[in-house]
Amino acid sequence: MNKSIAYLLCLCIVISLVGGCSKPEPTAAAHGEIDTLQDPIQVPANPEDIITLEIENGVFELKPKAKYKASVMVMSKKSYSHGWTGKIAPIDLVLAWGKLTEPRYDKHINYRQSDRWYYFQYDSESPLTGGYIGDHSANNHIIPATENVHKALKSIRKKQKVVLEGYLVFLEGTYKGGKVFWNSSLTRKDHGANACELFFVDKVKIGNNVYQ
Repeated sequence: MNKSIAYLLCLCIVISLVGGCSKPEPTAAAHGEIDTLQDPIQVPANPEDIITLEIENGVFELKPKAKYKASVMVMSKKSYSHGWTGKIAPIDLVLAWGKLTEPRYDKHINYRQSDRWYYFQYDSESPLTGGYIGDHSANNHIIPATENVHKALKSIRKKQKVVLEGYLVFLEGTYKGGKVFWNSSLTRKDHGANACELFFVDKVKIGNNVYQ
């Protein structure tokens, strides 16, 4: 076989393998439309069910404060990798529900993210007020429970409907010898600093597939 052809074949196989490894594997099927009109479901969780996470130079305890299920539309997504926060929560998702997920309203609103914050702008013709938009959207710092969940989260596209399940958590731990904290909001009605959800996600539904 010609050496250049053999090289191309090997290269194609490597690319194929790398691409395949980056895809999430469905763990179950769940048919049916995702209803994004309702508010996320939040119920108390047992804070004693502590989840321990370890990274290089860091050990963290996640204390579940609420069991959380959000049937939502993803309005924006941003990845992070720097520092301990980027290793623990590598993805932020701006999630919306209610009327914000209807196409007739979407054209009036713009969402963007920067430095773990999210911002929205709405035009003068928007039938929805800033108060409604703020109460029906939220920036979520996502902590994937597994690598498969992480891959599923990375595959989500803007304006896609998904169901995310897991826990809102309070985090405390040590990183490089220093103490660190990171808390989750427990209400959808707050705004500004400390209003984001710190969301430990252990189950994702995209289309008809479930990933855990």
